[in-house]
Amino acid sequence: MLIVDHERLTRSFFRGVNSTALFRRFFDAYGVSAAMGLDEKAGPNQIHEAWEKLACPNREEIEESLCQINDIGREKGRFALQERAMLCGVEGYEDLTLEKLAIVLFLDHRDVFDAAYEFHTLEKAENLHTLIGRHPVPCEPTSASIEKFKDELGKALRNEAHGSHLLVEPARRHAEKWMAAIPHQTFVKPDHEFDERDGEKIVTRDRRPVYEMVLIYYPGKGVLKLKAGRGRKKVERAAACFATEILGQTPAFFQICNVVNFAPLQEPHFSFAPGPKDHFESVRPTRIRFHKHAHPGVEYEVHCKERYDRATNVLEQLVADGINLSEIEIQGLNLCFQFPEGSRDTRTVELGVPNRSSLDETERDRHIERALARRGIIDYAARDRLARAGLPG
Repeated sequence: MLIVDHERLTRSFFRGVNSTALFRRFFDAYGVSAAMGLDEKAGPNQIHEAWEKLACPNREEIEESLCQINDIGREKGRFALQERAMLCGVEGYEDLTLEKLAIVLFLDHRDVFDAAYEFHTLEKAENLHTLIGRHPVPCEPTSASIEKFKDELGKALRNEAHGSHLLVEPARRHAEKWMAAIPHQTFVKPDHEFDERDGEKIVTRDRRPVYEMVLIYYPGKGVLKLKAGRGRKKVERAAACFATEILGQTPAFFQICNVVNFAPLQEPHFSFAPGPKDHFESVRPTRIRFHKHAHPGVEYEVHCKERYDRATNVLEQLVADGINLSEIEIQGLNLCFQFPEGSRDTRTVELGVPNRSSLDETERDRHIERALARRGIIDYAARDRLARAGLPG
Protein backbone atom coordinates (compact mmCIF):
# COMPACT_ATOMS: atom_id res chain seq x y z
CA MET A 1 0.00 0.00 0.00
CA LEU A 2 1.01 3.63 0.16
CA ILE A 3 4.33 4.76 1.57
CA VAL A 4 2.92 6.58 4.59
CA ASP A 5 4.37 9.77 6.02
CA HIS A 6 3.47 9.08 9.64
CA GLU A 7 2.32 11.76 12.04
CA ARG A 8 4.87 12.59 14.74
CA LEU A 9 4.75 10.15 17.63
CA THR A 10 4.92 12.51 20.61
CA ARG A 11 4.14 12.51 24.31
CA SER A 12 0.62 13.79 23.56
CA PHE A 13 -0.26 10.45 21.92
CA PHE A 14 0.59 8.58 25.14
CA ARG A 15 -1.47 11.10 27.08
CA GLY A 16 -4.35 10.64 24.65
CA VAL A 17 -4.43 6.89 25.28
CA ASN A 18 -4.00 7.52 29.03
CA SER A 19 -4.25 3.84 29.98
CA THR A 20 -1.45 1.89 31.61
CA ALA A 21 -3.43 -1.34 31.18
CA LEU A 22 -3.77 -0.87 27.40
CA PHE A 23 -0.11 0.01 26.98
CA ARG A 24 0.97 -2.98 29.06
CA ARG A 25 -1.16 -5.24 26.84
CA PHE A 26 0.30 -3.62 23.73
CA PHE A 27 3.94 -3.94 24.80
CA ASP A 28 3.29 -7.44 26.20
CA ALA A 29 2.19 -8.49 22.71
CA TYR A 30 5.71 -7.66 21.53
CA GLY A 31 7.41 -9.14 24.58
CA VAL A 32 8.97 -5.91 25.85
CA SER A 33 6.69 -4.75 28.67
CA ALA A 34 8.97 -6.20 31.36
CA ALA A 35 12.03 -4.63 29.75
CA MET A 36 10.29 -1.24 29.92
CA GLY A 37 9.56 -1.69 33.63
CA LEU A 38 5.89 -0.82 33.28
CA ASP A 39 4.02 -1.36 36.54
CA GLU A 40 0.36 -0.71 37.28
CA LYS A 41 1.05 2.84 38.45
CA ALA A 42 2.99 4.00 35.38
CA GLY A 43 1.46 7.15 33.91
CA PRO A 44 1.54 8.41 30.28
CA ASN A 45 4.74 10.42 30.80
CA GLN A 46 6.56 7.46 32.35
CA ILE A 47 5.39 5.15 29.57
CA HIS A 48 6.57 7.63 26.94
CA GLU A 49 9.97 7.95 28.62
CA ALA A 50 10.30 4.16 28.89
CA TRP A 51 9.45 3.80 25.20
CA GLU A 52 12.01 6.44 24.22
CA LYS A 53 14.74 4.55 26.11
CA LEU A 54 13.74 1.07 24.91
CA ALA A 55 16.35 -0.77 22.85
CA CYS A 56 15.23 -4.09 21.40
CA PRO A 57 15.60 -6.05 18.12
CA ASN A 58 11.96 -5.52 17.11
CA ARG A 59 11.76 -1.81 17.94
CA GLU A 60 11.13 -0.85 14.30
CA GLU A 61 8.12 -3.20 14.12
CA ILE A 62 6.71 -1.85 17.40
CA GLU A 63 7.19 1.75 16.30
CA GLU A 64 5.36 1.08 13.02
CA SER A 65 2.35 -0.23 14.97
CA LEU A 66 2.38 2.74 17.35
CA CYS A 67 2.59 5.12 14.40
CA GLN A 68 -0.39 3.48 12.70
CA ILE A 69 -2.46 3.81 15.87
CA ASN A 70 -1.35 7.43 16.18
CA ASP A 71 -2.12 8.18 12.50
CA ILE A 72 -5.71 7.00 12.57
CA GLY A 73 -6.42 8.06 16.16
CA ARG A 74 -7.08 11.63 15.03
CA GLU A 75 -10.07 13.66 13.96
CA LYS A 76 -9.88 12.47 10.34
CA GLY A 77 -10.19 8.91 11.58
CA ARG A 78 -13.13 9.52 13.93
CA PHE A 79 -15.92 8.24 11.67
CA ALA A 80 -13.92 5.22 10.50
CA LEU A 81 -12.96 4.20 14.04
CA GLN A 82 -16.40 4.74 15.58
CA GLU A 83 -18.24 2.96 12.76
CA ARG A 84 -16.01 -0.10 13.06
CA ALA A 85 -16.16 -0.03 16.85
CA MET A 86 -19.96 -0.07 16.63
CA LEU A 87 -19.91 -3.03 14.21
CA CYS A 88 -17.44 -4.90 16.45
CA GLY A 89 -19.56 -4.29 19.56
CA VAL A 90 -16.93 -2.28 21.44
CA GLU A 91 -18.72 -1.31 24.63
CA GLY A 92 -18.80 2.43 25.39
CA TYR A 93 -16.76 3.35 22.30
CA GLU A 94 -18.41 6.80 22.12
CA ASP A 95 -16.76 7.72 25.43
CA LEU A 96 -13.22 6.71 24.43
CA THR A 97 -10.63 9.17 23.13
CA LEU A 98 -9.73 8.52 19.51
CA GLU A 99 -6.24 7.38 20.54
CA LYS A 100 -7.70 4.94 23.08
CA LEU A 101 -10.30 3.68 20.60
CA ALA A 102 -7.60 3.08 17.99
CA ILE A 103 -5.44 1.00 20.36
CA VAL A 104 -8.50 -0.98 21.54
CA LEU A 105 -9.32 -1.93 17.95
CA PHE A 106 -5.65 -2.76 17.33
CA LEU A 107 -5.51 -5.09 20.35
CA ASP A 108 -8.96 -6.69 20.20
CA HIS A 109 -9.92 -6.57 16.51
CA ARG A 110 -6.66 -6.53 14.60
CA ASP A 111 -8.10 -7.52 11.20
CA VAL A 112 -10.68 -4.74 11.46
CA PHE A 113 -7.98 -2.25 12.47
CA ASP A 114 -5.71 -3.27 9.58
CA ALA A 115 -8.52 -2.85 7.04
CA ALA A 116 -9.52 0.50 8.52
CA TYR A 117 -5.94 1.77 8.42
CA GLU A 118 -5.44 0.57 4.85
CA PHE A 119 -8.54 2.46 3.73
CA HIS A 120 -7.53 5.48 5.82
CA THR A 121 -4.15 5.85 4.09
CA LEU A 122 -5.91 5.98 0.72
CA GLU A 123 -8.90 8.03 1.77
CA LYS A 124 -6.94 10.86 3.36
CA ALA A 125 -5.34 11.73 -0.01
CA GLU A 126 -6.38 15.30 -0.83
CA ASN A 127 -6.74 17.35 -4.02
CA LEU A 128 -8.48 14.63 -5.98
CA HIS A 129 -9.47 15.17 -9.60
CA THR A 130 -13.13 14.22 -10.09
CA LEU A 131 -14.30 12.66 -13.35
CA ILE A 132 -17.86 11.68 -14.27
CA GLY A 133 -18.61 8.46 -16.15
CA ARG A 134 -21.32 8.18 -18.80
CA HIS A 135 -23.27 5.84 -16.52
CA PRO A 136 -22.59 3.61 -13.48
CA VAL A 137 -20.54 0.50 -14.30
CA PRO A 138 -19.73 -2.38 -11.91
CA CYS A 139 -16.08 -2.84 -11.00
CA GLU A 140 -14.95 -6.42 -10.38
CA PRO A 141 -11.54 -6.68 -12.07
CA THR A 142 -9.65 -9.92 -12.43
CA SER A 143 -5.93 -10.25 -11.79
CA ALA A 144 -5.45 -10.39 -15.57
CA SER A 145 -7.35 -7.13 -16.16
CA ILE A 146 -5.40 -5.40 -13.36
CA GLU A 147 -2.14 -6.54 -14.97
CA LYS A 148 -3.32 -5.23 -18.36
CA PHE A 149 -4.30 -1.92 -16.73
CA LYS A 150 -0.83 -1.73 -15.20
CA ASP A 151 0.84 -2.33 -18.58
CA GLU A 152 -1.30 0.17 -20.48
CA LEU A 153 -1.00 2.84 -17.78
CA GLY A 154 2.75 2.32 -17.76
CA LYS A 155 2.86 2.92 -21.52
CA ALA A 156 0.73 6.04 -21.17
CA LEU A 157 2.96 7.47 -18.43
CA ARG A 158 6.13 6.70 -20.38
CA ASN A 159 4.71 8.83 -23.19
CA GLU A 160 5.03 11.70 -20.72
CA ALA A 161 8.64 10.80 -19.85
CA HIS A 162 7.80 8.95 -16.63
CA GLY A 163 9.89 5.94 -15.68
CA SER A 164 9.15 2.31 -16.48
CA HIS A 165 8.51 1.02 -12.96
CA LEU A 166 4.87 0.98 -11.83
CA LEU A 167 2.74 -1.02 -9.40
CA VAL A 168 -1.04 -1.31 -9.03
CA GLU A 169 -1.95 -2.23 -5.45
CA PRO A 170 -5.73 -2.64 -4.95
CA ALA A 171 -7.13 -2.13 -1.47
CA ARG A 172 -9.26 -4.75 0.22
CA ARG A 173 -12.85 -5.07 -0.92
CA HIS A 174 -14.97 -2.06 0.07
CA ALA A 175 -18.77 -1.89 0.04
CA GLU A 176 -18.98 1.36 -1.93
CA LYS A 177 -15.79 1.84 -3.91
CA TRP A 178 -12.80 0.24 -5.62
CA MET A 179 -9.51 1.77 -4.52
CA ALA A 180 -5.90 1.31 -5.48
CA ALA A 181 -2.51 2.86 -4.78
CA ILE A 182 -0.36 3.23 -7.89
CA PRO A 183 3.28 4.04 -7.07
CA HIS A 184 5.29 4.87 -10.17
CA GLN A 185 8.50 6.55 -11.25
CA THR A 186 8.23 10.18 -12.32
CA PHE A 187 10.49 12.49 -14.32
CA VAL A 188 14.26 12.30 -14.07
CA LYS A 189 15.55 14.90 -11.60
CA PRO A 190 19.10 15.87 -10.64
CA ASP A 191 20.10 15.10 -7.07
CA HIS A 192 23.06 17.02 -5.65
CA GLU A 193 24.97 15.47 -2.77
CA PHE A 194 28.40 15.29 -1.22
CA ASP A 195 30.60 12.52 -2.57
CA GLU A 196 31.03 9.72 -0.03
CA ARG A 197 34.73 9.31 -0.87
CA ASP A 198 35.52 13.01 -1.05
CA GLY A 199 33.58 15.06 1.49
CA GLU A 200 34.59 18.34 -0.13
CA LYS A 201 33.24 17.39 -3.55
CA ILE A 202 29.61 17.73 -4.64
CA VAL A 203 28.38 15.25 -7.23
CA THR A 204 25.15 15.11 -9.18
CA ARG A 205 23.18 11.93 -9.81
CA ASP A 206 20.04 11.48 -11.83
CA ARG A 207 17.09 9.92 -10.03
CA ARG A 208 13.44 9.17 -10.64
CA PRO A 209 11.36 9.93 -7.51
CA VAL A 210 8.37 7.70 -6.76
CA TYR A 211 4.94 9.36 -6.89
CA GLU A 212 1.91 7.52 -5.57
CA MET A 213 -1.24 7.97 -7.56
CA VAL A 214 -4.48 7.15 -5.73
CA LEU A 215 -7.48 5.86 -7.68
CA ILE A 216 -10.97 5.70 -6.15
CA TYR A 217 -13.96 4.59 -8.20
CA TYR A 218 -17.63 4.53 -7.12
CA PRO A 219 -19.42 1.87 -9.25
CA GLY A 220 -22.87 2.95 -8.04
CA LYS A 221 -22.33 6.54 -9.21
CA GLY A 222 -19.88 6.12 -12.06
CA VAL A 223 -17.60 8.68 -10.36
CA LEU A 224 -13.81 8.38 -10.54
CA LYS A 225 -11.46 10.32 -8.26
CA LEU A 226 -7.75 10.51 -8.93
CA LYS A 227 -4.83 11.89 -7.00
CA ALA A 228 -2.44 12.27 -9.90
CA GLY A 229 -0.51 15.47 -9.30
CA ARG A 230 -0.35 18.24 -11.84
CA GLY A 231 -1.18 17.84 -15.49
CA ARG A 232 -4.54 17.27 -17.10
CA LYS A 233 -3.12 14.81 -19.64
CA LYS A 234 -1.92 12.47 -16.91
CA VAL A 235 -5.39 12.45 -15.36
CA GLU A 236 -7.09 11.84 -18.70
CA ARG A 237 -4.73 9.02 -19.67
CA ALA A 238 -5.07 7.27 -16.32
CA ALA A 239 -8.88 7.55 -16.54
CA ALA A 240 -8.88 6.23 -20.12
CA CYS A 241 -6.76 3.21 -19.16
CA PHE A 242 -8.99 2.47 -16.18
CA ALA A 243 -12.12 2.76 -18.33
CA THR A 244 -10.87 0.42 -21.04
CA GLU A 245 -8.94 -2.20 -19.08
CA ILE A 246 -10.89 -2.38 -15.80
CA LEU A 247 -14.43 -1.33 -16.77
CA GLY A 248 -14.48 -2.47 -20.40
CA GLN A 249 -15.65 0.93 -21.66
CA THR A 250 -14.39 3.32 -24.31
CA PRO A 251 -11.37 5.56 -23.58
CA ALA A 252 -13.67 8.61 -23.52
CA PHE A 253 -15.98 7.07 -20.88
CA PHE A 254 -14.87 9.54 -18.18
CA GLN A 255 -15.06 13.30 -18.58
CA ILE A 256 -13.52 16.07 -16.49
CA CYS A 257 -16.62 18.13 -15.75
CA ASN A 258 -17.53 21.35 -13.97
CA VAL A 259 -18.21 19.69 -10.65
CA VAL A 260 -17.81 22.83 -8.50
CA ASN A 261 -20.74 25.21 -9.01
CA PHE A 262 -20.98 28.56 -7.20
CA ALA A 263 -24.24 29.64 -8.88
CA PRO A 264 -26.45 28.58 -5.90
CA LEU A 265 -24.80 31.30 -3.78
CA GLN A 266 -26.80 33.87 -5.76
CA GLU A 267 -30.15 32.30 -4.88
CA PRO A 268 -32.19 34.53 -2.50
CA HIS A 269 -32.66 31.95 0.25
CA PHE A 270 -29.34 30.12 -0.02
CA SER A 271 -27.79 29.27 3.35
CA PHE A 272 -24.85 27.31 4.71
CA ALA A 273 -26.71 26.87 8.01
CA PRO A 274 -26.69 23.21 9.14
CA GLY A 275 -29.74 21.13 8.33
CA PRO A 276 -31.17 17.94 9.87
CA LYS A 277 -28.63 15.71 8.05
CA ASP A 278 -25.58 17.82 8.91
CA HIS A 279 -23.16 17.02 11.74
CA PHE A 280 -21.34 20.37 11.70
CA GLU A 281 -22.37 23.38 13.77
CA SER A 282 -21.57 26.17 11.33
CA VAL A 283 -19.88 27.04 8.04
CA ARG A 284 -17.82 30.17 7.61
CA PRO A 285 -16.65 31.37 4.14
CA THR A 286 -13.11 32.60 4.85
CA ARG A 287 -11.54 33.32 1.45
CA ILE A 288 -12.89 34.17 -1.99
CA ARG A 289 -11.28 34.70 -5.38
CA PHE A 290 -13.37 36.33 -8.09
CA HIS A 291 -13.51 38.36 -11.30
CA LYS A 292 -15.87 41.28 -11.77
CA HIS A 293 -17.95 41.04 -14.93
CA ALA A 294 -16.98 44.64 -15.64
CA HIS A 295 -13.25 43.84 -15.29
CA PRO A 296 -12.78 40.20 -16.38
CA GLY A 297 -9.00 40.46 -16.63
CA VAL A 298 -8.51 41.36 -12.96
CA GLU A 299 -8.68 38.81 -10.14
CA TYR A 300 -9.69 39.95 -6.67
CA GLU A 301 -9.22 38.13 -3.38
CA VAL A 302 -10.79 38.73 0.03
CA HIS A 303 -10.07 36.69 3.13
CA CYS A 304 -10.81 36.79 6.85
CA LYS A 305 -9.70 34.94 9.96
CA GLU A 306 -11.15 31.47 10.46
CA ARG A 307 -11.53 31.74 14.24
CA TYR A 308 -12.84 35.17 15.06
CA ASP A 309 -16.52 35.01 15.99
CA ARG A 310 -17.28 38.72 15.73
CA ALA A 311 -15.87 39.12 12.21
CA THR A 312 -18.08 38.98 9.14
CA ASN A 313 -17.39 36.22 6.64
CA VAL A 314 -16.09 37.07 3.18
CA LEU A 315 -19.50 36.94 1.49
CA GLU A 316 -20.91 39.37 4.05
CA GLN A 317 -17.84 41.55 3.58
CA LEU A 318 -18.48 41.78 -0.16
CA VAL A 319 -22.04 42.94 0.48
CA ALA A 320 -20.78 45.46 3.06
CA ASP A 321 -18.38 46.79 0.40
CA GLY A 322 -21.27 47.26 -2.03
CA ILE A 323 -20.44 44.26 -4.27
CA ASN A 324 -23.37 42.10 -5.30
CA LEU A 325 -22.68 38.43 -6.10
CA SER A 326 -24.48 38.89 -9.42
CA GLU A 327 -21.69 41.31 -10.42
CA ILE A 328 -18.89 38.77 -10.03
CA GLU A 329 -17.73 35.35 -11.22
CA ILE A 330 -16.36 33.33 -8.30
CA GLN A 331 -13.18 31.39 -9.07
CA GLY A 332 -12.49 29.94 -5.63
CA LEU A 333 -13.97 29.78 -2.15
CA ASN A 334 -12.64 28.51 1.19
CA LEU A 335 -15.18 27.22 3.70
CA CYS A 336 -14.38 26.57 7.37
CA PHE A 337 -16.63 23.87 8.89
CA GLN A 338 -16.98 23.87 12.68
CA PHE A 339 -17.78 20.50 14.27
CA PRO A 340 -19.19 20.04 17.77
CA GLU A 341 -16.47 17.82 19.28
CA GLY A 342 -14.35 20.82 20.36
CA SER A 343 -13.72 24.49 19.75
CA ARG A 344 -10.66 23.67 17.63
CA ASP A 345 -12.37 20.94 15.62
CA THR A 346 -12.61 22.65 12.25
CA ARG A 347 -12.05 21.62 8.67
CA THR A 348 -11.29 24.23 6.00
CA VAL A 349 -12.15 23.14 2.47
CA GLU A 350 -10.79 24.83 -0.65
CA LEU A 351 -13.05 24.83 -3.71
CA GLY A 352 -12.29 26.16 -7.17
CA VAL A 353 -13.87 25.99 -10.59
CA PRO A 354 -14.18 23.80 -12.57
CA ASN A 355 -13.42 20.84 -10.26
CA ARG A 356 -10.75 21.88 -7.77
CA SER A 357 -11.39 20.56 -4.25
CA SER A 358 -9.17 19.87 -1.26
CA LEU A 359 -11.67 17.31 0.08
CA ASP A 360 -10.30 13.87 0.75
CA GLU A 361 -12.19 10.57 1.05
CA THR A 362 -12.25 10.22 4.83
CA GLU A 363 -15.75 9.94 6.24
CA ARG A 364 -15.81 13.47 7.67
CA ASP A 365 -14.87 14.99 4.32
CA ARG A 366 -17.40 12.80 2.54
CA HIS A 367 -20.01 14.15 4.96
CA ILE A 368 -18.97 17.68 3.99
CA GLU A 369 -19.10 16.69 0.33
CA ARG A 370 -22.65 15.38 0.70
CA ALA A 371 -23.67 18.59 2.49
CA LEU A 372 -22.21 20.70 -0.34
CA ALA A 373 -23.95 18.47 -2.90
CA ARG A 374 -27.32 19.05 -1.20
CA ARG A 375 -26.69 22.78 -1.55
CA GLY A 376 -25.66 22.42 -5.20
CA ILE A 377 -22.07 23.60 -4.66
CA ILE A 378 -20.73 20.12 -5.52
CA ASP A 379 -22.65 19.10 -8.62
CA TYR A 380 -22.46 15.47 -9.73
CA ALA A 381 -25.38 16.07 -12.10
CA ALA A 382 -22.65 17.11 -14.55
CA ARG A 383 -23.11 13.65 -16.07
CA ASP A 384 -26.69 14.56 -16.95
CA ARG A 385 -25.51 17.76 -18.64
CA LEU A 386 -23.18 15.69 -20.83
CA ALA A 387 -26.13 13.60 -21.98
CA ARG A 388 -28.23 16.70 -22.71
CA ALA A 389 -25.35 18.04 -24.80
CA GLY A 390 -25.79 15.07 -27.14
CA LEU A 391 -22.61 13.24 -26.16
CA PRO A 392 -22.80 9.44 -26.42
CA GLY A 393 -23.81 7.60 -23.26
